[in-house]
Amino acid sequence: MKILVRHLFVNLLKPMLYLLLAFTLLFVIADLTDHAEEFLQAGAAPLLMFHYYSLQLPSLVIFIVPICLLLATLYSLSMLTRHSEIVAMRASGVSIYRIVRPYLFMGLLCSIFTAAVNEYTGPRFAYRAHQLLESRKDASDDVYFEQIPFRNPASGHTWFIERFDTRTFTMEGIELRQQRPDGSDMTRISARKGYWLDRRWWFEEATVQHFDSQNNLAGPPENFQSLEMRNLPEVPEDFLGEAKDTAFQSSTELRNYIRTHSFLSPETLNKYEVDFHHKLTMPFICMIATIIGIPVGAHTGRKGALAGVMLAIGMFFGFYALQFTMEYLAKQMILAPGVGAWSAIIVFTGIGAVMIHRMR
Repeated sequence: MKILVRHLFVNLLKPMLYLLLAFTLLFVIADLTDHAEEFLQAGAAPLLMFHYYSLQLPSLVIFIVPICLLLATLYSLSMLTRHSEIVAMRASGVSIYRIVRPYLFMGLLCSIFTAAVNEYTGPRFAYRAHQLLESRKDASDDVYFEQIPFRNPASGHTWFIERFDTRTFTMEGIELRQQRPDGSDMTRISARKGYWLDRRWWFEEATVQHFDSQNNLAGPPENFQSLEMRNLPEVPEDFLGEAKDTAFQSSTELRNYIRTHSFLSPETLNKYEVDFHHKLTMPFICMIATIIGIPVGAHTGRKGALAGVMLAIGMFFGFYALQFTMEYLAKQMILAPGVGAWSAIIVFTGIGAVMIHRMR
């Protein structure tokens, strides 16, 4: 890494780390104030509280990283400008694009990081924290879903599960109906328990009843102590998506939910489509924060910190206001879901690119 690039990275990374720590502590304090009574009523031990907030932090990343990146970029560039370092770099023949390149690269890294966390860690841990606070109220984080109906139109399968363990993917009280295109039953399977092993379902103490085309019984039921269900397309994530609120689903889970719930009303499906696109756009907010912070931060060092910070924060919240407005119009079916969710990203990317270009 060249000395100039390393110098710019260090000047950005230090305030970024301090801000992440500060905003994390502020969140914990604010949330603890809000839930203090619930923790006291549950007799929560400090270890349980620590566990709860450790589960909450991954879902917080998508919100605190962009604002921390914006403020760190403002501070770093304002300090470089105030000490005439940018002027010295330009006088030495360094182009403005080479100066801002480390900041854009940091924005890209933060976007990739937040995308990974938001897809694979944040929603799952946030739901576990929700269940820990709302349901269990003790030191155990066991999560069970009960009375789960699930329908997969693509395969013609209709499930009902009395109890589902999210840790081991164990089901109790299973009834599975495989239906023909006309809606009549072809097979009905009842089982006391089901296990997810080797990427397939295994039913225990199962009864299989077949039906003819007239929906009449086709022979006596067959009983099995253990039944391998190797051709079932449903996976544990399908049932998790059915039981969880969409706010606790990743974009992949929400996409699968939409695909298997085509029987819902167009208005409901449209709302889920907007939420799906919103989840895809969230990591790009880091890039928006970066391209807003670069020109404003360089300007701030010459014109005063307060005005620059207020301008950047105003633009940042203007982005959120535009995003909220466009997504609201999309949920009202005035705009297409993709247009409503991505409009703010496209508009502010263009604004930021023009502002960086004018820095020359």
